[in-house]
Amino acid sequence: MELKKVLFAGGCERKEVVKHFPVIAIVLIASLLAISVSAFADGGSRKLPGIDHEQVYKVPDNLQTMETSEVESLRSARQKDLDNLRHGVDSKQAAEQNMFEQLMAHDEVRLTIKDVIPQLIEDYKIDGKFKDTLMGYRSTFTEEIAESRETVSNLQDYQSYDFRFTAVYMSMLFAFQEYPDFYNQLKVDMVDEKTSIGGYRKRLDDSYVRVEQARQQMDVYHNADDLENVIAELDEELARRKK
Repeated sequence: MELKKVLFAGGCERKEVVKHFPVIAIVLIASLLAISVSAFADGGSRKLPGIDHEQVYKVPDNLQTMETSEVESLRSARQKDLDNLRHGVDSKQAAEQNMFEQLMAHDEVRLTIKDVIPQLIEDYKIDGKFKDTLMGYRSTFTEEIAESRETVSNLQDYQSYDFRFTAVYMSMLFAFQEYPDFYNQLKVDMVDEKTSIGGYRKRLDDSYVRVEQARQQMDVYHNADDLENVIAELDEELARRKK
C-alpha cells in the first residue's frame, strides 16, 4: 500500500496507519516533531516515562585492564550510590502506580484533541475533502482510541495504547502538510495560547509536568536496578581475579 493511501484514506483504511507505523515513523517524526511534541506522553521522544530510561550506571569498558584496587574502589562507590538511592523513597509498586495514574491523567488531556479538531475546521474555514478527513480523525479519537483506552490497566498496557494514539495523531498532522496554507497557520498557532491548538498544547505542557515528576521517581528504581547489575559484574570480576 502506498504511503499516501495509508495516511489519507478515509474510513477503515485509515486504521492501517497503526499497522504500518514502523514504516511511516521516520518520515512523520522527522518532519513533524517540531509542532507535535506536546501530544506525546513523554514530551516528544518515543521513550515512555516509567518504562524506558537512559542508563546512567554502566560497567567501564576497560574493566579488564583496571587495577584490582580500582575495581574495589569502584565497587564501594557504586554500593554507596545504591544505598543513597534507596534511602527515603516509596516502594517500587507505589511509584509504578503513580506513574501510571499520571500518564492516564495526561492522556485525558491529550484526547481533548477531538474537541480541538472542529474548532480548527471552523477557525480555518476548512471544507470539502479535507474537512471530511479531519472529521474522520476526530471519529477515530472519539471511538477507536477511546475504546482502546478502556483496556489499559497498567504501564505495559499503556505502552501499546500510546503507540496507537501517536500513530493516529502524527498521521493527522501529516495530512495537514497536503494543504500548505492550513499547515503553515497550524505551525504559527501552535505557539499562540490564545488559539484552539495553542491552548491545547499549553494544557498538554502543564499536564506533562506531573508526568515528569513521576518519571523522576521511577528513574530511581531503574537506576537502582542498573547499579545492582553493575555491582554484580564487579563482584564477578573481583572473584575471578582471586582464583
